[in-house]
Amino acid sequence: MPGPKKSIAERLNAAHLSISNSIGDTEIASLVANFGYPAAKLNEGLALYEEAQAASNAAEAAAGEQETLSAEARQAQKLAQNAYQDLAKVSRAVFKNEESRLTTLGLKGSMPRTTASFLAAANTLFENAALAPSIADYGYTPEKLEGELAKVRAYEEANRRQEAAKGAAQNATASKNTALSNLDAWLAQYLKIARVALREKPQLLEKLGVAARTSKTAAQRAAAKKKKATAPA
Repeated sequence: MPGPKKSIAERLNAAHLSISNSIGDTEIASLVANFGYPAAKLNEGLALYEEAQAASNAAEAAAGEQETLSAEARQAQKLAQNAYQDLAKVSRAVFKNEESRLTTLGLKGSMPRTTASFLAAANTLFENAALAPSIADYGYTPEKLEGELAKVRAYEEANRRQEAAKGAAQNATASKNTALSNLDAWLAQYLKIARVALREKPQLLEKLGVAARTSKTAAQRAAAKKKKATAPA
């Protein structure tokens, strides 16, 4: 598995390098075929890479769409809340002595906090305000009430689209993570086998993105140290 700091792009590029060079280099293809990785199996790895690349692209697109729709929802929310608060203030002033009217308008409780409660309260306020003709004397004609209610409905739709985009982005991210995990697992096993198949050809390993060993192993260093200690003075 890749280290925690390895980016998605680096993981995909590393996989593509290893797989494409294994398929495209006839010597590598021949050597790894002898260790269980014929062309068909290498193409399975290529298919996993293509799936992971497509899933990554889809996740980025879904995230971008969510950001766009969230921004639209925030703007629509601001317009709807301003419309609600203006009418609520006017109504409380006009009907301050009419408890039943304030109850009908949904203005007896506190300011709604959640999206669902706000939308319910705003719909109640604007729809029932139309049943109080005297509100028109304070600028809220039927036409204005309809226009202000449209802002609430626009926010309701924008919020619905935003929530749908959030779900789509979460699903796309899950698909991306699964595809990358499958690719990582395939590549990790393949490179272990490739190190065996190409152990006499370090230059071919480097074509797969595997650095050739340039220093002695621990066992080699221990053997050299023992040889030096037992050598005659």
